[in-house]
Amino acid sequence: MVDTARARLITIIATAELQDRLLGDLKRLGADGYTVSKVDGRGHAGERKRGMFDIGNVRIETIVGHGKAEAILAHLAVEAEKFEFIAFSQEVEAVPRKHFV
Repeated sequence: MVDTARARLITIIATAELQDRLLGDLKRLGADGYTVSKVDGRGHAGERKRGMFDIGNVRIETIVGHGKAEAILAHLAVEAEKFEFIAFSQEVEAVPRKHFV
């Protein structure tokens, strides 16, 4: 049996202009690490693609404990009133366990 840690994966999809602000928020709220990917897609705000005039979207992901996840989602709920992005969380099992307990 694999020794995993139960944690939350927080995913944020936002315009690239918000990347630095959101990463600063995550660090301040206790996220020790994160992954950023440049992404294209279509959603409520229409189609976003990287190109000459549009820098596209980013997908920011972090895996944190349940307490930190609650704090991050509460903060993002307030920020979503001011800025255009979506965020969601999922229950995950992560390894190595020592990184998440």
